[in-house]
Amino acid sequence: MNKGNITICICASRSIIDKDKVVEVSHTLSKAGYTVAMEADLCEKAIISPSDMKEIASTTVVACYPRAVNALFDRLHLKPAEVVDIRNGSKEDVLSKFDLKDLEDPKVLKYLKDFPSKKGEDAWFPVLDRERCSGCGKCYDFCLFGVYTMGDGEVEVTHPANCKINCPACARTCPSKAVIFPKYPKSPINGGLEDEETVAVNQTLLYNDALRYRLSQRRAGVSLLKKN
Repeated sequence: MNKGNITICICASRSIIDKDKVVEVSHTLSKAGYTVAMEADLCEKAIISPSDMKEIASTTVVACYPRAVNALFDRLHLKPAEVVDIRNGSKEDVLSKFDLKDLEDPKVLKYLKDFPSKKGEDAWFPVLDRERCSGCGKCYDFCLFGVYTMGDGEVEVTHPANCKINCPACARTCPSKAVIFPKYPKSPINGGLEDEETVAVNQTLLYNDALRYRLSQRRAGVSLLKKN
């Protein structure tokens, strides 16, 4: 008898989620009667297969910070049934959400042959915590890559693929800390509630760095078009 459906995001291209923990939790949940599906990267799926996210939203999503996961689904006007944090919670913490304890099965494999994998650059883009976002537009004003659009006092992440990999600069300009990059290592930029990020922000320098990058990309594009 199926006790329920669970989707586990393993963020396959990064090391922010312990893969051994995922295997052991998945094994215990399956033994207990849950149907468990693993996703290599929910952030990527939200971009390339947004229609699949509706079905995933009907499951319990086991992934990273709930604030980040809820914001990811909110971008598609969806709300997951429940979100459980496996990024930061221990194996025991995760299983306790399902009223389970570790089975400590000695036969459990440490690595699965069909473990989802991800090659190349991964999906890096911001999502917005609507409960915090005031619609001030600072992220929109700062971003030079056309990631955001703004209308009627509301900011949208319209072109996530335009975002520069590993750049969280726009999140540092947000006065309400509403801009989230799920793959970033520190809170609150990654959706965590604790303020671990203490880097002083010089918005002028950040903007100049982004401008230099944009100009370099433009020059590279022009040089490719030049005739020999």
